[in-house]
Amino acid sequence: MSVSLEFFFLFVVAFSGGVLSTTVSGGWFFVFPGLIFRGLQPVISNATTMLVLWSGHIATSDPIKKMGSISVDNFKYMLLACISGGVLGAFLLIAFPYKIFESIGPFLLLGSFILFISYENVLHFVGSKIAQRKDFKYSHPMLVVLFLLGIYGAYFGAGMGMIIFILYRFYGIKNNDTLEKLATVLVAANNGIALIIYTCAGLIFWPFVLVMVIGSVVGSYCGILLIKKVNTALVKKIMIGIGAVITLYFLNVITLNI
Repeated sequence: MSVSLEFFFLFVVAFSGGVLSTTVSGGWFFVFPGLIFRGLQPVISNATTMLVLWSGHIATSDPIKKMGSISVDNFKYMLLACISGGVLGAFLLIAFPYKIFESIGPFLLLGSFILFISYENVLHFVGSKIAQRKDFKYSHPMLVVLFLLGIYGAYFGAGMGMIIFILYRFYGIKNNDTLEKLATVLVAANNGIALIIYTCAGLIFWPFVLVMVIGSVVGSYCGILLIKKVNTALVKKIMIGIGAVITLYFLNVITLNI
């Protein structure tokens, strides 16, 4: 593959990831396999994917001044728990042999795929059967779950925003705007601290970063413009098919001759 064709491929992959991340989610299923296909080692692909999608996430996020039913002091504790988990998760990825990530990565991908296809149903169940029975009330024990989620978010990260959305709907937050703001800030902070550590550890493959970051940012903006104009249900069905093939491939269930 020529250099110009390779950069075009990487741009399209990142652009698709950005569009998906701001419409139906699932951008990870494009960017991570795309980097693997271009020959990057899985841990390097994981860290670089995080940077690419994080860039689009940050570029298209609106400034957030209030958190609805969450007080500023309580939110600071939540942010600290998520960032602390991110630090630990990043160091776990660095400290343990790469073979460990290569072994469990396909199962983490499977878990994120299951979450992707069942997200709406789980969210509906939690919202209608559980969260409606109670109002949100902050407590410090909630931070333990957020800390553990922060470890996952830095170590792998696919679907972290969806998990936060479901978790705090379960805790009793009913306002979708508050949940979206919460997920946006916590994911951005968690991935941001992890990316600082990955950069210092040399896990980012910089030759691909510029073209992919541009693709992700452009794709994210396009996704925001298109979300009300496209059939998101159809897009998600297509993504379920693509995600299934990719997941089965990494689980060595099927072989793709590419």
